[in-house]
Amino acid sequence: MPFDVAKSCGKWKHGEHSDNYKDIMAKLGVPAEMFDKLCEAEFPIESSLEGNVMKSKVDFMGKVIENTFTLGVEGEEEDPTGTKRRVTYTMDGDCMISVYPNHDGKGLVVRNYSQFVDDNTIKTIVKAGDLEGWATTRRC
Repeated sequence: MPFDVAKSCGKWKHGEHSDNYKDIMAKLGVPAEMFDKLCEAEFPIESSLEGNVMKSKVDFMGKVIENTFTLGVEGEEEDPTGTKRRVTYTMDGDCMISVYPNHDGKGLVVRNYSQFVDDNTIKTIVKAGDLEGWATTRRC
């Protein structure tokens, strides 16, 4: 069964994570002081998938970010800091995959593999260069 994009709508909060997840976030440019705030923040998500077009709207720490993608086609994504990056989203079975070929502008390849563990938990495996870890997100 494919990743159910519509099921990801709702309010979410960071759950558990691998021991090296903070190191991965630092490699992605998240300052240490921001990491704790990210882990405590709740963020509403609206998302839809019509054909191959995926739309998402996230209210993240007071900033609303809206992005639209075509699955399998590289597009541009804006993050909560306003940074724009190239990314390709695809589906593989029950997993949604996002690949950033140049996350930091210096060639860092980042791959995220997200799948539902249950109706209220998404687990994401993050591969950032030579680091790999995971985090869960739980419905509030």
